[in-house]
Amino acid sequence: GGVAFNQGMVRAFEETLGTKVIVPPHHEVLGAIGVALLTHEEMAIRGNGTRFKGFAAAEANFRTSSFECKACPSVCEISQVFEEGKVLARWGGRCDLWESAGI
Repeated sequence: GGVAFNQGMVRAFEETLGTKVIVPPHHEVLGAIGVALLTHEEMAIRGNGTRFKGFAAAEANFRTSSFECKACPSVCEISQVFEEGKVLARWGGRCDLWESAGI
């Protein structure tokens, strides 16, 4: 991962392990690749599909808005994002009242 940018760490691993440590190209994204592989395996086990919209998402029509929640004295500002009138995500509350509402 990103630790491999530090040659001192690479050398320390080699000395501790008593073997050469191979640092692949683009090592800074190995964690992301690992998480992607684990997610792929888990989705296959559970039979879940993906919600990934692909690169065409850049052309989609998203709208954002926000409002003040007055359900308690905190008066949180809730931000939300829509696609074709459907709520995709909400965030900003101190509680989870709006986090999954309508999604």
